[in-house]
Amino acid sequence: MANGPELTWGRSPNDLPARWPRKADGTPEAPALLTHRMEWNYESEILEQKLRAYDIPVFRQMGNLGTLSKIVLGFSGSGVDLYVPESLLSDAQELLRPVEEDEQTPNESE
Repeated sequence: MANGPELTWGRSPNDLPARWPRKADGTPEAPALLTHRMEWNYESEILEQKLRAYDIPVFRQMGNLGTLSKIVLGFSGSGVDLYVPESLLSDAQELLRPVEEDEQTPNESE
C-alpha cells in the first residue's frame, strides 16, 4: 500500500506551512480574518475541520488570555480567531454561510 493515498483521521500535525499558498516570489500569502468564534462548544474546531475538508488551510489565534484560560479551563474564554489565506477568503465565507430553507433540494423537503 506504499503507492496508495495516506489515510489519516483528524488533523495532520505540522502540515499548515506546506498547505499554505505562496505568492509568485515564494513568500507565504497573507492571512485574512475569517471569523471570531467561542470555543466552549467546539464550534471553532468544527469549522476548522470543515474548512480542512474543503482543502482550505486555516489556523487559529487566541486573543487576550486565551492560552492561559485554555490551560486552566480547557477552552479559550475569550474565543478564537480563524484565519485563512486571502485568496481563499471568499470560498471560506461561502462555506460558513447558512443554508436557506428555499435552497434545499426537492428530496430534502419531502
